[in-house]
Amino acid sequence: MAAKHGWKVGDKVKLDSNIYDADNEKGAKETVEVTIKGLFDGHNKSAVTYSQELYENTAITDIHTAAKLYGYTEDTAIYGDATFFVTADKNLDDVMKELNGISGINWKSYTLVKSSSNYPALEQSISGMYKMANLLFWGSLSFSVLLLALLLSLWINARRKEVGILLSIGLKQASILGQFITESILIAIPALISAYFLANYTARAIGNTVLANVTSGVAKQASKAAQASNLGGGAEVDGFSKTLSSLDISIQTSDFIIVFVLALVLVVLVMALASSNLLRKQPKELLLDSE
Repeated sequence: MAAKHGWKVGDKVKLDSNIYDADNEKGAKETVEVTIKGLFDGHNKSAVTYSQELYENTAITDIHTAAKLYGYTEDTAIYGDATFFVTADKNLDDVMKELNGISGINWKSYTLVKSSSNYPALEQSISGMYKMANLLFWGSLSFSVLLLALLLSLWINARRKEVGILLSIGLKQASILGQFITESILIAIPALISAYFLANYTARAIGNTVLANVTSGVAKQASKAAQASNLGGGAEVDGFSKTLSSLDISIQTSDFIIVFVLALVLVVLVMALASSNLLRKQPKELLLDSE
């Protein structure tokens, strides 16, 4: 619209009331002069039903301007809806419950609705990412434990003769186990540090792949629902079918420290389990098995 009329930031434009607008119940014929503070560009993702739904026909104004064009003031203006934001440290359900307890508001005339109801596709894509993240976490954890147990078992089994000799000279089982654990930790520490730097790259690649798979299915379902409901193609409908478009993945140092400690504990536990059967045997049995 700005390009068509040659408007630019700083220009003054006069807006007139639309007497044919169904929301103009008072039949207001007001004119308000406004100053263009900024311009935005955008295109509807789906076909529109009415010209008002076009992004090109959308203007964002202050409350005073919108109210006056419909014959109201800021104090007497009738609001169709209002959006309120809750900080991340607050529980949305608790906030809504507290608001519903305010006796000064006639709740027969108002309805509190979670934003997830307005953005179902976005909610589904977020919940889908959480499900996939949990699935990847537990799957990789289980695979890592099994793989670690297998490798350590093979490593310990290859040192049967060494264990037999150490036991035969009177070295205690706890001392041998401590030696194996120390060796494992010395190998695990540089591996975990290297994994920290590699994770920044692999996490982004895996995250973007998972995001593409999750959002593609959600977007198709939302598109079919919008078409079946004949919702049109305005900004609100685009919001209805909006999904996650990108991920900002970063690995915090505090998270790495937790993973680092848990990984070392896991190595100790798996090493203890892998070597327990071998350490219970007699030295002679281990030496004969080696031969």
